[in-house]
Amino acid sequence: MHIFKTALVAAVAGTLAFPAMAQDTRPDFVIAVNGLYRSIEPIDGNSTNSQRIMDSIYDPIVGRNYAEDPEGGELRPGLATAWEQVDDLTWHFTIREGVKFHNGQTMTAEDVAFTLSPERIWGENALVPAGTRYTESFASVTALDDKTVEVKTTIPDPNLPYRFVTPLGFVVPKAAYLEQGVEKFGQLPIGTGPYKVVEFDPASHVKLEAFDDYWGGKPPLKSIEFRIVPEFSARIAGMVSGEFDLMVNTPVDEIETVKSYPGLHYVSRPGDNYIILAYNTLELPEFGPNPVADVNLRYAMSAAIDRETLVSSLWGDATIAPAPFNFPDSPAYYDPSIKPLIGYDPEAAKAYLAKSNYKGEEVQVNLVRGAYPNFDLAMEYVAEQWRNLGINVKLNIVDSWPLALQHPFGVLNMSMSTTFDGTPTRSIWSFWGPDSARATREADRSWAPPAEFVEIGRQYLAEPDVTKKVALFRQMVDIWEKEQPGLMLWRSVVDWVVSDKYDWTTINSNAMLLGPGYLTVK
Repeated sequence: MHIFKTALVAAVAGTLAFPAMAQDTRPDFVIAVNGLYRSIEPIDGNSTNSQRIMDSIYDPIVGRNYAEDPEGGELRPGLATAWEQVDDLTWHFTIREGVKFHNGQTMTAEDVAFTLSPERIWGENALVPAGTRYTESFASVTALDDKTVEVKTTIPDPNLPYRFVTPLGFVVPKAAYLEQGVEKFGQLPIGTGPYKVVEFDPASHVKLEAFDDYWGGKPPLKSIEFRIVPEFSARIAGMVSGEFDLMVNTPVDEIETVKSYPGLHYVSRPGDNYIILAYNTLELPEFGPNPVADVNLRYAMSAAIDRETLVSSLWGDATIAPAPFNFPDSPAYYDPSIKPLIGYDPEAAKAYLAKSNYKGEEVQVNLVRGAYPNFDLAMEYVAEQWRNLGINVKLNIVDSWPLALQHPFGVLNMSMSTTFDGTPTRSIWSFWGPDSARATREADRSWAPPAEFVEIGRQYLAEPDVTKKVALFRQMVDIWEKEQPGLMLWRSVVDWVVSDKYDWTTINSNAMLLGPGYLTVK
């Protein structure tokens, strides 16, 4: 009997212990990236480097149908399962039930309302006021009950749901967010996404682990590490050796070599932002003379650059050199027949230069080294063309954005995102409107929007009729082009090298979707 009892206890114990002994066979996935940003809080950490990570940590209120369209132009349910416009100024969003945050808390309508609230985003003492670029026209946000959030606006906004596909729509847990504060939350954030953050050192890596309570299905990877590997040579060596599973940013002159490696494949897509050079249109005596404040010099500089040849040389047919704000990812506003007001014309460039007051003063161009793929190579060409025209260009190449985003400068490199509401609103208004960094940020402001631009812009924002809205938009573009505060170079190209051990669905964005439905292990 004693032997029987002992055997029985052992058998039962073994049976009960079996689930705990089951091993997680999903792979640990390592991504070699060129850099990380200081924060991964959705608004405060909004940057190219963080955009790669955000969709693994957070879910948006409203999603985009990337499964059927790599542009994601059609909306789909996210953390909201439905939405309706109750009247011209009121929207109701039905919140998905049973969604868990990474800390085990169940998401509520109150969390969603806080995410969009004046307390966090758009009030007088908002915690992350940078988010106001997404909340213009918000009047109130209220959790009506456990699963309904009401958003009221000051003007009709038929495109309001599109705002919630942006970082504004990444839902955060109210209690934990307020307890930790913005800065601490940005170092170890809590979302509802397929992976949770377990380590973050912005100087070296971010490590995520699978969140198996994810409402959208079981994550395909056990863990993901985004590891900083600044040099291309080290990234590709790690891919070949199997140390890394995926890497970003292949220089154009290395693409064919990368394609030749067995076990790897190269992928590129057009991105959701545009690379641009911002001209400093302002006279700021405290920083010395600024010859680029002369509009004719700006015209000369733009007319000297053969953007189409440059882009073709760098990218082949992978992307375009657009006319200002004429972007295919805003299809209702896109017209392929439109040409820039100041296009490539060497003779016109000489005439504009002669008409200007330029007397050979130095023009400082502030650039961040390796800011975008192929950008350093492009700027060598641009600077050479300007020098050939007779402009005394000095390239001030620095290693970080804080060093570049400060006066004095005549030209500054920047990029301009288009992700917002299916229209060019974010690009033309958030980046160039009266509250934009270009107009207000003390350290590196570079233009003052003309009163007519601002007035038409406000009409544009309030206009619900698409045809009339497009007409107002074109008037804004005309004013921008006459002022010429920037030179648009190309639609960004995002590229990766991926191990053949995985099937990965990429999208037309810098965002990397690594959750269920987008990545499978072969």
